[in-house]
Amino acid sequence: MSEVLTASERLAACFGIEAARALAIRPLREAMLSVVHLGHSYEEGHDPIVLPPDDAFLVMLYLTDVDHSDIWPDRPPAPLRRYPKGSICLIGLKDGAAISVRGHFEALAFHIPIAHLAELAEEAAEPRVDDLATCRGIDDQVIRNIGAALMPMFDMPDEVRDTLLPHVGLAFNAHLAHRYGRSPAQRLSATGRLSPMQEKRIKSYVVANLSRDIPIDEIADASGFSADELCSGFMETSGHSVLEWISSCRISKAQSQLSRSGETIARVAGMCGFADENTFVENFTKAVGITPAEWRARNRH
Repeated sequence: MSEVLTASERLAACFGIEAARALAIRPLREAMLSVVHLGHSYEEGHDPIVLPPDDAFLVMLYLTDVDHSDIWPDRPPAPLRRYPKGSICLIGLKDGAAISVRGHFEALAFHIPIAHLAELAEEAAEPRVDDLATCRGIDDQVIRNIGAALMPMFDMPDEVRDTLLPHVGLAFNAHLAHRYGRSPAQRLSATGRLSPMQEKRIKSYVVANLSRDIPIDEIADASGFSADELCSGFMETSGHSVLEWISSCRISKAQSQLSRSGETIARVAGMCGFADENTFVENFTKAVGITPAEWRARNRH
């Protein structure tokens, strides 16, 4: 526990905060996840915030609109950028990082040791990943919801909080691995097929990113294959192309949303990764035989 608190205190100190509320989570075995509630105001000209090299990743969930710029050791600083409330940044700390912040700053900082990735594969039967993609200022509803669930836990009694935290921590780490994970280099079997774990990794990544456009090259990069090997291996294993499988997943998700929610057709289209409402209606009608509105009328729970 002391090691995790030290990690939390060290992170808070980097932001110039003497005391910050922190949660210590052991989702699986030994690796500890730290969640720190950071809040501070920075005047113009304030010293940069420097994060030292660390075998860990950092996720920042912004609780207010935040203005900051990235500072690089070998090039000029990035322009000042506004990160909206509810957006996230995900970076690796292997080489450290530095930012310049202006004005009020409030965020939940998740410190994730690299060891978590190995434990997910070994203890939770998750596909192995060895890196996470860097993201800045993106919207991630899952992390936003997890952050909202964690905020009340800072004030909960220890016995209640300690029962809930491992489940929340495991969900958080699994989501990171599914949506942002990068697998080590993979090879197809001698038969040209994917192994069960390779197939699971590909499908998990697709499902976790279904609400947006997912290029084949991105799926290949995330799963450790070349694009050609991914496409041939997936077809040989499943009997469907990657794009066909993505389309069927989107239609299934749309059916679920239509039957249990009152969202507009346009909103359902966006949630399921279709470019626009017309494209959604056309694809849904071709796959199911009736329009989304007709299907909802017949299947609404």
